[in-house]
Amino acid sequence: MLVAPSRIHQATLALLNVENRFNRRLQYPYVLFTASEEESALISEEERQKIDWITQGRAKLAVLTKESWDIPDSYDKSRVDNSIHTIGFSFGYRSMCRFYSGFFWKHPALAQYDWLWRLDTDIEFHCDITYDPIERMIDAGALYGFVQINADAVWVQPSLAGNVSEFLFDFYSSPNNVNHGFVWQGKEGIEKALKGEADTTEWTKMCMYNNFEISHRSIWESEIYTAFFKHLDRAGGFFYERWGDSPIHSFGIAMSLRKDQVMQFHDLGYQHQGWAYECPQLDRCTCLKDGAAPEFDDQGYRWFNASTL
Repeated sequence: MLVAPSRIHQATLALLNVENRFNRRLQYPYVLFTASEEESALISEEERQKIDWITQGRAKLAVLTKESWDIPDSYDKSRVDNSIHTIGFSFGYRSMCRFYSGFFWKHPALAQYDWLWRLDTDIEFHCDITYDPIERMIDAGALYGFVQINADAVWVQPSLAGNVSEFLFDFYSSPNNVNHGFVWQGKEGIEKALKGEADTTEWTKMCMYNNFEISHRSIWESEIYTAFFKHLDRAGGFFYERWGDSPIHSFGIAMSLRKDQVMQFHDLGYQHQGWAYECPQLDRCTCLKDGAAPEFDDQGYRWFNASTL
């Protein structure tokens, strides 16, 4: 969990919810990241004690590396300033997107862990989780777990799809049976993407809603994803535009995993920032189907039913 000092109260509530719903039983450890030593110092001793009590001493705080948070020296600072002025979204938000796209699994505080479960500060699980989601993924041979799929905005990242297509043409040797059709429109879109000719028009805009994300680190450490992130980072779109970590993860997963290596969870009642969510009709859930999210539109089928070449 990435925690800003201004959101420490929300973080403690989220941790309490996670503990009450499943983790007091599973006993998984937590790593809470702050962007700098200065931000870490703003978390009071009282707040630290509350976190320690809620998590039974299983949470530790860690500070991000400057490499993973600061704007790279090679970037044109005037272009960055102009983008923030015209597109919006703060430096901190853009740094967060870049951190989750290319660095989170590299932090020394996570080095001992193969499985990584992302949490956010403003989340709630409306259901008790009576099983271990990670064990379920292992049993199914899955490497990535998600809850929702949504269409992402283009106006904040107009050159992202074109840069991904450029990477596919210049550097990518396609493994068998990966799922390009999740992110590219049909067979024609996939073919154009692999030739380096695709752009936003061929992009489906679909991406996993990755403020909930369970992943095996082998995805991010793979040769494909490592080269992919380096290509995007050189292009500068994290700060020249506002490239999101959600579509970048989804592009990376689509070019490296088969359909059966991804698992969707329908029975968690997971909600982020008051957004629409799936309310399972189960006794172990406290949400009400009619009162929770009647407008929720499950797009998960888009991963599993995507076109292939």
